[in-house]
Amino acid sequence: MYFDGSRNVMGAGIGILLITLKNEMILYSLKFDFPCTHNMAEYEALIQGLRSLLSFQVKRVYAFGDSQLIINQVNGKWQVKDENLVPYQEIAAYLIRQFEEGQLAHIKREGNPIADGHASLGSTITFQTNESISSFEIGRLERLAFETTTHVYHIQEGNTPCYRDIKRYIESGEFPIGMSKNE
Repeated sequence: MYFDGSRNVMGAGIGILLITLKNEMILYSLKFDFPCTHNMAEYEALIQGLRSLLSFQVKRVYAFGDSQLIINQVNGKWQVKDENLVPYQEIAAYLIRQFEEGQLAHIKREGNPIADGHASLGSTITFQTNESISSFEIGRLERLAFETTTHVYHIQEGNTPCYRDIKRYIESGEFPIGMSKNE
């Protein structure tokens, strides 16, 4: 699991990437309807991701986040000095213990691009009341649009299509009337 939280002038949100044993990716991007700090958003991302995994009855979790503060607080290496983060740390630590095996590791932001992008999306998107997006697909485009475009030619009856001469040459080696090898 990869997770990230985001907070900016547009609001706050989270991005979560779950990867199954079959290498399938499940992405979450959530917008918050409540005020919070950046660190609170990071904790929200971790907690929501862990809850999702528990709901899928996952036994082992390897969670990666780019917030050194959150990772070290949950792992018990650093004290929680901000009293607003204490309940978050307690819940996250409790959830990690619910797995047969649970590991939480810090990664650089560059190693977390999908969750980071979804956290940014979650924090900047605006919704109308009771509105949400239930399906969102991300894929890859491997070629430029003009490289994959299919050209459709409409040929009117009575006109001889220009490709007929090319087809004749390919099939029989015969040049069109009035053309030389150089043309």
